[in-house]
Order: sequence, then structure tokens, then C-alpha cells
Amino acid sequence: MYLSFKDICLCVLKALILTLIFVALIGLIMFDYKIGINYCDLMNIPRDLALSVMSLGMAINITIIMFVIEIIVLYFIIKKLKRIQLFNNICEFLSIDY
Repeated sequence: MYLSFKDICLCVLKALILTLIFVALIGLIMFDYKIGINYCDLMNIPRDLALSVMSLGMAINITIIMFVIEIIVLYFIIKKLKRIQLFNNICEFLSIDY
């Protein structure tokens, strides 16, 4: 069975969107890590400050907390966008289940 031109365009568009999301998440993690490093330097906190032997470093803790908060905010933005008909039409055209 051959794919139509529309199916090929949708596959390429979905791959491009998913790649951009992945690159954006990696960039967001790097940005958060730099903020964590700057915070540790500003407050004179050692970056490897550990409450226990198994604990992560302070800068990485800040990075993880900020990343989780940003993902939660992104979830609420998408939840609010569900009410917009244009957003629903675009997701339906791309066959995205959200």
C-alpha cells in the first residue's frame, strides 16, 4: 500500500514537531542547569552540597525542580488550549491524541 502525498507530509511534519520538542526540552534542561549553577555561585553554596551520600548536587536539584515546574505549567497551558477550536482542528489534522 502506498502513502499519499498528504500522509507523507503529515509524517514529516510530525517527525519535525517531535524533534523540535525534544531539542527544546534538552535546551530547557541546559538553561535550568545554568540557572542552578548561577544560584549556587550567588548564594555561595557548594555545587556538590549533599545532605546524604545518595543526594544529588544542589545545582542539579534546582534543575530538576525547575524542569518539573515548567512541565506542569506546560500541561496547564495545553489544558487551556483545548478550549480553542483552532487548536483542536490542528490536533485533529495532525492526528494527535492529547
